[in-house]
Amino acid sequence: MMKPLPRKQTYTRTTRMQYEKMVDIMETAPEIARALFKGNQSAFWGELAENLNALGPPIKAVWFDYKCAVKKKLRDNKASLNATGGGPCRTKTLNELEERVASLTNLRATVVGNNAARFGIGRPNNANISQESNNDMNTDNLTGRNNNVQQQQDNPEQHDQQEQQVQYEHQEQQIRQISGPSTRENRATRKRKATEAVLLQNKAMLEMMAKFVECQENSMKLMEENSKAIKKCTEQLEIFNDILLSKQQ
Repeated sequence: MMKPLPRKQTYTRTTRMQYEKMVDIMETAPEIARALFKGNQSAFWGELAENLNALGPPIKAVWFDYKCAVKKKLRDNKASLNATGGGPCRTKTLNELEERVASLTNLRATVVGNNAARFGIGRPNNANISQESNNDMNTDNLTGRNNNVQQQQDNPEQHDQQEQQVQYEHQEQQIRQISGPSTRENRATRKRKATEAVLLQNKAMLEMMAKFVECQENSMKLMEENSKAIKKCTEQLEIFNDILLSKQQ
C-alpha cells in the first residue's frame, strides 16, 4: 500500500499564484471539492493540472494536502481555545485563501461544530451549521471514510493519514485511467498497427503494378494493330505504283 508523502515535502514547488488559481477552479466544482461527485473526474483534474502547470513549476496533487493543512490549522485553533490557560493569542489566523478553502469544503462545521469558542474563530449561525453538518455527513456516507465524527476529532492525525491514503489511491486510479493500457499492450498495439500499415502499402503497390502490366499489354496490342495497318497501307501503295507504271508504258 502506498505511503503518504511527508508534509514537509508537500508545498516545496507550489507557488502562491498556483494555489489561488487552484482554489478559483475548485470553487467552480464544489461537488468535486467536497468529494460528493461520483462520476468520471479525469477531464476535470487533467484541465486543472494544465492550468496550474502554465503558471509555474509542475504541480502535484496538492488540493487534498492543502485542504488537510487548513483543517489542521482549524483544529489547532480549537485545541488552543479549549485548553486551560489558552486564549486568542495562541490561535493562528487564516488568510484569505485558506478562508475560501474552509468555506468551500465546510471545514468549520467538521472541526469547530456547534461548540465553537466565544472568541478567536468566528462561528456561522445555527441554520448554516445544520446545513453544513448535513452536507458533511453526506460526504462521509458517500466516501465511506468517516463513520464516527467523534473518533476523528479524538485522533485527528490518524484520520488525516487515512484520508490522505484514500485520496492518493483514488488519484493513482485516475492516473491509470488517463494513461490507458500498459506499456506492453501499447507496444503490441503499435506493432500490430505498423504491420497493418505495411500490408496495406504492399497491397496498394501490387494493385499499381497490375495496372502497369495491363497498360503495357494494351500498348503492345495497339502497336501490333498499328504495324498491321502500316503494312496494309504499304501494300496498297505498291499496288498503286504498279498500276501507274503500267499505264505509262
